[in-house]
Formats: sequence, C-alpha cells, structure tokens
Amino acid sequence: MREADDNMDWRDLIDRYLDGTIAEEEFVDLEVALKRDSQVRGIYLEAVKTDTLLREIAGKIPDAITEPATARPRNHWVVFLGSAASIAALIAVAFLASFGDSAKIGSVEDAGWLSLSLEEGHGLNPGDEVQLASGSVEIQFRSGALTRIHGPARIEITSDNGAFLHHGEIWSRADTEASEGFTIQTHSGKFVDRGTEFLMTAKLDGFSQMHVASGAVDAEVDGYGLQRFGKGSGLGVEPGHTPVMIRIEPGDESPQFNFPTLPPPSATDEADLSIGRSKVRLISSGPKGRKNFPHQKSGKPDRLIDGVGQISNDKPEESLYFSDGANGNIMLDLGREIPVSRVHTYSWHLNKDYPDMRRRAVQRYTLWGSPEAKPEAMPSIEQANGWIRIARVDTDAFFRVEEEPDRPAQQACAIHTSAPSIGNYRYLLFQVVPTPMPEGKLARHTFFGEIDVFSTDSSQ
Repeated sequence: MREADDNMDWRDLIDRYLDGTIAEEEFVDLEVALKRDSQVRGIYLEAVKTDTLLREIAGKIPDAITEPATARPRNHWVVFLGSAASIAALIAVAFLASFGDSAKIGSVEDAGWLSLSLEEGHGLNPGDEVQLASGSVEIQFRSGALTRIHGPARIEITSDNGAFLHHGEIWSRADTEASEGFTIQTHSGKFVDRGTEFLMTAKLDGFSQMHVASGAVDAEVDGYGLQRFGKGSGLGVEPGHTPVMIRIEPGDESPQFNFPTLPPPSATDEADLSIGRSKVRLISSGPKGRKNFPHQKSGKPDRLIDGVGQISNDKPEESLYFSDGANGNIMLDLGREIPVSRVHTYSWHLNKDYPDMRRRAVQRYTLWGSPEAKPEAMPSIEQANGWIRIARVDTDAFFRVEEEPDRPAQQACAIHTSAPSIGNYRYLLFQVVPTPMPEGKLARHTFFGEIDVFSTDSSQ
C-alpha cells in the first residue's frame, strides 16, 4: 500500500476515484488507507465535500457550464451514477472513521514489543493486535473503556468496546455509559462488564481467570450459561471437553464462614469424618519427607474433614498447615471411587498481633485426582504420572494481592463443572504451595480449615 505521507499522491488517487478512472488495485489501496490512516481520511473527506458542493452547483446552472473550471476535468455524474454503491460504502467508511479509531494506544511503560512498536496515540481497529514481551501498555477504547496490558501478552481488538485476550494479563476499567457491556474474550469464555474494574489472565494452554475489583462481570462459559460475579469474587476456567470452573470468594471473617454465594463448611459432604470412609494423609514432598510434616502448632490432618472451620482468625490448632519451607501434599482418600461433583476448600488467618498480616490465608494449590488405583509417583509439571489434573488455584492472583491488607483473611474456593461430575475419583491430591516471604525468611503455609467433597452418587 502507498505511504500516506505523500499528500499529492493520495490527492491524485482520490481525484481519479471521484473521476471514475481509478484502477481496481488502486481502489483496494484507497479503501485500506481510508480504514487505517486518519490523514488519508481527512484528504478524502475534503475532496468529497468539494465534489458534493460542485454537484449541487451543477444542478442549478445551465448545462453548458456544468463542468467546473479546473485544470483536470471531472466526470462527476458518471462517478455518482455509475458507482453509487461503492461511493456510498467509502463515504460511510471515511465518515465513521473520522470519529476516531476503535481504540488507541495510551501510555507505554518499558514495553518490549513482539509486534511492531506502537507509540502513544496510535490508532487500533478490529483485527489489530498488540503483543508485548515485557512492560505494560494502555489501550483506550472509543467507548471510554480502558485496558492495561502487562507483558508477556497478546491481545486483539475486536470492536470499539471489546478485545480478545490470547494470553497474558490485563486490567480493565469500564465505567462510562458507552462502555456498558465492554467485553473481554478468551479461549475459555466471554466476560462482559457491568460497570466495573476487573483483572483477566489467560494462559497459553487455555486456562483463564478473572477477578472483579468493583461492580460486576457476567461470565459466559460453554455449558454454564451466564453467571454474574460481584466485587471481590473470582473465577477460573480450566480447559477441557467440559470446562472446570473455579469460584473464589472472600468471607465475612466470622465463625459462621459466610460468603456471597458459596456455602459454609459442611458436615454432610462425602468426605466428612462422621461418615467414616475418608482419611487424610500427608505425602512426602522433600528429602525423606522432613519438609512435609505439619507445623508443630498445627492441628491434626482430620481437622480438614470435621465439618467446621476455625472458630476465630488465628487458631493454628484448629487448622492444618505445614512447616515453613517446601511444598506440602495433602492426600484425601474417599474410601471408594465416586463421581465427584464439587470440591470446596476453606482458609482463615489474620495474625492477632499484626492485623495486616494474612499470609496464611491464601490458597495456592493444584488439585489432582485418581480413580480406584492410586499412582505410585507424585505428579509434576513435566509428567502427570497417572494423575488427572483437575484445577489450579491461586487466590492471591484472583484478589490481585500486592500488599498484605489486600488479601482477604477468610477465603473459600469451589471447584465444579456443568457436567454431572468433575470425574470419578477415589483419591484427591492437593499439592500446596506456600506464600513467599521477604528475603531470608522461609515461605509460610496456609491455615486450611476444611475440605468438602460432594458427589452425585445417591448412595452416599
């Protein structure tokens, strides 16, 4: 395509289009330029205004002098009558585009570009992509919505009020009347703003997660219909034939464990101690298992299936948590293979001496499942070793925790699917990751208060 900064060249091309003498390949060049380049649109609009004015004058003066006195004769009537549809289309493109691009680049901070380097003010339209290796870039949509991309990331503009996040992390705010319905799509679903701020993350393997900072977001995931998430709520979607949903919510920090939509700990679930089938075991994660023992102040593993959470916010003896340092593995043996429909986990911690310290409240784990035969080896990132990965949970990512007070002291996570069950399992393995600490201090483990497992098996 021709360079837009050659004004005389574009003027000549536009004149020949209006004369009806433009070649087909030149028409394609012009059409593309009108969509993408504001300078070409300006030239075109001025030419059309002049041409339209001359046409109006031509209708009011004698036929003998209908041709305007220009150095180059113009066959206006041939153009306007012979190519009416093409002219109307191009005029519509140019006039609509004159109101601005679908979006434009805002502030740019330490951007490492994978796509072409884009400067502040650069226009973006449907199909245009922004790809970052590092740093951050702001995208301002015509609707008033604002999105900040954090590299590595790849995002594609879909309209003046939406985009497709292929992978990476973005923060969006849509609080204007025109931006109502601002939409971010991922490979896992569609997330529609209802006057809010929210964070979206998408991984290359199809995993997506969303956290609502204010307002509400409607999530549309195949098989689930529309679900609304309010302030403080989070959602994760694991890819698969039937996606697995991960719903995360903050509690009211009471012994009743009240949450916006999730139930409190249950004493009637399939794993409850009172039923007498389930057992909790701790599996080695370090050399000789020394790092996988409960903390010396921790309660016994059965605390996780006793049907209640902690009675207050700093009760280590009513919690299960590991010694500081390496990862821990919680193995829940359900006693038999059952169709698991939901798994709920609960945590609560707020240091009584330091109210802002909530490091032992975060839930960060990968949930694996196995049917009747338990695999001999533990799963890893590189190899599942016979286990089936069900879900990945990181509540700090959902709550966008940057400082200690940002972290809810009481948290619940629900893992479920739209199908009758997540799968048939006897063994559930929670690979728990501790919360990092300042340099020189061992990572701290979570105060888990309860694990509930629900089944579609009516014989439970």
